[in-house]
Amino acid sequence: MSGQVLSFPSRGNADRGTIHVWGDRVDGFQVSHESASGNSWGEILDFRSGADAITAAHTLNRNQYQGRCEVLVIDAALQDACPGVGLPSLPGDF
Repeated sequence: MSGQVLSFPSRGNADRGTIHVWGDRVDGFQVSHESASGNSWGEILDFRSGADAITAAHTLNRNQYQGRCEVLVIDAALQDACPGVGLPSLPGDF
């Protein structure tokens, strides 16, 4: 049996953590910063639209973390921000 090793991209600057955008159109969208260790989260900010949440996430990254965090945005927020564009992920993507 043979296999193939898949390398995953690096997490960028691991000392700054990740800013997450999650939620849906019904309950709203949330933004928060997760520490690099994954042991703590910042304040959870609420937004009614995906566009506002995405804008806030990138603004938080720029103003608080000098643009050195990763920003993770779920598909529902992207679709809410850009309706009719379709899923941002391609079949086969992880």
